[in-house]
Amino acid sequence: MIEIKTVKVLLGETEYEIREAGFIVAKPWKKRLLEEIKPLFEKLGGAPDITFDKPSDLYQLLPLAESIFIEGIETIFALLMEYSPALKADAENIAATATDRQIVAAFREVVYLADPFGVVNQLNRQLGRGLTGT
Repeated sequence: MIEIKTVKVLLGETEYEIREAGFIVAKPWKKRLLEEIKPLFEKLGGAPDITFDKPSDLYQLLPLAESIFIEGIETIFALLMEYSPALKADAENIAATATDRQIVAAFREVVYLADPFGVVNQLNRQLGRGLTGT
């Protein structure tokens, strides 16, 4: 028998229990996840091509930083609220009290809940192999 998984996350000063979503919720959520996260990864993929020959070249990083630190967190927050009815019901409080680090950690837990095939673990292993020795 396979039970529904749950995870506990701390957002602000409140601990929340997030239940694994059923198929009807999880399927469109995963599609939205891929559609909204893909542009962030595409922007990150271009980061190694940025050159730093002079101090003014740092301005090339501003659009990337804005995408990650502002738009990325907003996207992750929206996806997190959409996955869990418990979080969505308290979204205003969470937005006012949770830190970016807490939001990202909770999102990571939700992605693992939504990944029955372990694709995320496989990607982490492949990325780890590619980064070894760098």
